[in-house]
Amino acid sequence: MKANLLAVLLVLVSAISHTTLAAAYPPYQGSYPGRAPQLDTSAPAAIVKSGITKLTTFIQSGGALNRAQARTFLEAEVAPYFDFAYMTRWAAGPAWRNMSPEQRASMQSQLTKAFMTTLVQKLTTYTNQPIRYFTPRGQGRNDVSVSAWIMQPNGIPTKLEFRFYKSKDGWKIFDVKAAGNSAVVHYRNQFKHLYRYSRQASYQSP
Repeated sequence: MKANLLAVLLVLVSAISHTTLAAAYPPYQGSYPGRAPQLDTSAPAAIVKSGITKLTTFIQSGGALNRAQARTFLEAEVAPYFDFAYMTRWAAGPAWRNMSPEQRASMQSQLTKAFMTTLVQKLTTYTNQPIRYFTPRGQGRNDVSVSAWIMQPNGIPTKLEFRFYKSKDGWKIFDVKAAGNSAVVHYRNQFKHLYRYSRQASYQSP
């Protein structure tokens, strides 16, 4: 996946205000006779729409042109709403079980740093294209995907999918897809090489 496209997608969905999350619906604790409990998908959809509105306002104000200001904005308004630890476990795949605590911490630090650096560098690449939203889909009781299309001038939309899970702190984003390409898989391919290299180096060290 091209880094600039990935950056735009993640930036679009990520600028979420604290008041938005505070208004999220509480989990339903009961059940309905004869059928499974219904999954509430309204909160992730609201997060995506509210986040895009807040972010485009920041871009239009010219704040994105100042990298220091953009980094401060992203770290304050974006990073808290991604679960980087959860994302890192998914990116590591089966290798996670064999990694030491130090390796896990290092991988999470590298993923977070790469993610935030790319966002700062590519924040201005979004130019207010119209966006269409679609009905969220539940993949499980605590797993929701929100789809949106960025309508490009050539008429061919960029199809996006934002995947959420419900943590103890509310809904968190842990993956983004563009035209079927997953951000988690993108990072998994990068870290797979780094993990293999680190293991080989440890075996060869005296």
